Amino acid sequence: MLPTKECTGCSACFHICPKNCIAMVTDKHGFLYSQKNNDLCINCGLCEKICPVLNKEKESDTAQIISYAAKTTDENTRKRSSSGGIFSVIAKKVIENDGIVYGAAFDESFVVNHIGISSVDKLDLLRRSKYVQSNLNNSFVYVKNNLQHGKTVLFTGTPCQVEGLLAHLKKPYDNLITIDFVCHGVPSPDVWEYYKKHLEKQYKSTITDVNFRDKSLSWKNFSLRIEFKNGNVYSNTFGNDPYMKAFLANMDLRECCYSCKFKSTKHKSDITLADYWGINKINPAIDDDKGLSLVLINTAKGAALLTEAEKDLTCVKTDVEQAFPYNPCILKSVAKHNFYQYFLNNYNKGDFAKIVDDCLNPSYITRIRRKFLQIKNGDA
Repeated sequence: MLPTKECTGCSACFHICPKNCIAMVTDKHGFLYSQKNNDLCINCGLCEKICPVLNKEKESDTAQIISYAAKTTDENTRKRSSSGGIFSVIAKKVIENDGIVYGAAFDESFVVNHIGISSVDKLDLLRRSKYVQSNLNNSFVYVKNNLQHGKTVLFTGTPCQVEGLLAHLKKPYDNLITIDFVCHGVPSPDVWEYYKKHLEKQYKSTITDVNFRDKSLSWKNFSLRIEFKNGNVYSNTFGNDPYMKAFLANMDLRECCYSCKFKSTKHKSDITLADYWGINKINPAIDDDKGLSLVLINTAKGAALLTEAEKDLTCVKTDVEQAFPYNPCILKSVAKHNFYQYFLNNYNKGDFAKIVDDCLNPSYITRIRRKFLQIKNGDA
């Protein structure tokens, strides 16, 4: 099976095993990994044949794709979305045609899981970014069952989750639509859990709402906004909030994210979405700082979807080459932070914000501690 450091947790191997000898187990940082019971294994090799990482074909970085700058014409939907609201427009059409939409949602404890919805009034559950890795649970099984019963299904997720689903299905379905996004990397669920408890203790109340991408100030200067049962509100810009600083500094991502196999200009999804960072320099005339999506069309199905949705969008064709410098995660993985291991070993041992700042601005003592840690782990 795939080495742990390369595993994305997509669960394709878990679902394919004919002897149920593979389990998805959680490590100490909350990431799910596949674990095989060798006593039950019959060495059929299906887990390796289906693994999207082991079977990843290198896509050409010069692959020709069509790209757009786009936003929904519904200002309320755009306000409630992380960028331009394109997902909402497509998802709404799928649901109105008796389809089902799968994506990442918070549960009542603000743990992130993939769920399916079939009513427009639940779309808000799937809107907005969740900066923590979602648990796919049995969503692949439900998607396949819906497809086999003739339902139109829209599945959204990270590129590795989409490829995991496609591997699980083993054949194309005309009634399947897939949308992925340009991924920075997925943060540790356990770090998020600790930070939630840290804030609940500080505000002496339970969390009732989380918005990682609140655009009240602006799209480019978004905030993490958290509401509490007692009426208190925490709001801090991404450059000042400790959790977001750790995420954007690459301190708490899944190990495979630092050498992601799914970086390319050509994804297997029908459409790839991203924030159109840099649009203020590329084409300032269409930038109002309220959110704009970079839309990459990967398939004929994706092109047809965008054409169908165009009456509800403002769409401008763009040169994706111009977007690369401002959106580097399209093509390359982020670099692991120098204090990555130190942070993961210490984030839950006191003042979260101080640990983050110590890693970003390390003192002499912190650097010495890190050196000892490297020696202990054999990394020096």
